[in-house]
Amino acid sequence: MGPLWPPSRFWQYWSLAGMVVLTAAFWWGVEGYTLFEEATTRGAIADGLLRFSLLILTPALLLAWLAAAWLRRRVGEGGYWQMLGLVAMIWAGSVLVTRMLVA
Repeated sequence: MGPLWPPSRFWQYWSLAGMVVLTAAFWWGVEGYTLFEEATTRGAIADGLLRFSLLILTPALLLAWLAAAWLRRRVGEGGYWQMLGLVAMIWAGSVLVTRMLVA
């Protein structure tokens, strides 16, 4: 009889996704904070999106990744990956639009 843990490859994929999620969140935290601290003039939309992506979306991305075991039991593996992918796409879109508006 084999070991009961892990019951699937979920945790292997979760750790690989974590490398991408944590690297991206760290990069945007540093890059976004640098943009925030610059004394350049930018529009209200760019400033608001920058603040929203740094204060709301980046922690939401990290929390969705960290809450994997809790979410996996409630929404299933497929639902977890769909939810993480949706949060990651919203986050990436926000970062992309912010970078275009600020640059």
